[in-house]
Amino acid sequence: MISLNKIEFVQNEEIKNLTTYKTKGCVLGAFYPKTEREFIYIYSFLKSGNQPFIVVGNGSNFLISDTAKIFVVSTKKLNNYIIIKNNKLYVSSSTMLSAVYSKTMNRNLSGFEALATIPATIGGAIKNNASAFNQTIFDNLEYIKVFDGKKSRKIYKDKIEYAYHKTNITNCIILSAKFNLKGENKYVLHTKFLNYQKTRLNKQPKKFSCGSIFQNPENQFAGELIEKCGLKGLTQNDAQISDIHANFIINNGNARFEDIIYLINLCKEKVFNKFKIKLEEEVEIIK
Repeated sequence: MISLNKIEFVQNEEIKNLTTYKTKGCVLGAFYPKTEREFIYIYSFLKSGNQPFIVVGNGSNFLISDTAKIFVVSTKKLNNYIIIKNNKLYVSSSTMLSAVYSKTMNRNLSGFEALATIPATIGGAIKNNASAFNQTIFDNLEYIKVFDGKKSRKIYKDKIEYAYHKTNITNCIILSAKFNLKGENKYVLHTKFLNYQKTRLNKQPKKFSCGSIFQNPENQFAGELIEKCGLKGLTQNDAQISDIHANFIINNGNARFEDIIYLINLCKEKVFNKFKIKLEEEVEIIK
């Protein structure tokens, strides 16, 4: 029997423990379910009580305000599974992309060698239609299993609306997914992965961030537009528009939400004034 007091809960949990941005401040509290049943239970409890909450995996695409009055359901401690039958992959939503790549690569299966360079979970990657080096999470997806507050059900890929770094997956939690993968020699796969990883390490900053702040406008690169506005390297307290890649706003150690938001708004204003292009955030901002 599951009860609320048996699910791990940290009151006033620090945001730095929930996101890759590691910004200052706290949320109302964070739940850390360890099983799928606990995950469903706490989701149902919070939703039925109309409590303000978000579900966070690795937190690599979130910027959370230090004044946000919300609860967080973290999947960091959820039990994971990766099951491979022939070329079929069944995987829990809380599993990191890097772990999926390692398992599938060793089984000579292609589909995650580029995605493994993204520090995200399967669930977060699907919800945001993650992509890297022309490989997207939807390329080999067959279906996802979700819980909508009342029941668990499968949603096949052709029933999901998805576009560049966005989907219409709302009002539910992703529990697991099934992928159809293709055979490929593991040494070839690992060589590709190492090349992708090297490219990221050479072109992207290593300090705390959420990855790309803005989506790339059609036929443009957000980082180039920001750089052409003379903003590369600009700081606001401990937040900085990276001097390595201008589409990254990094935390140099003690950045707060308002510091990063200031730089986000500055980039949007300057790019629009100069190019008449409206930059759209890729990061999910929680106020």
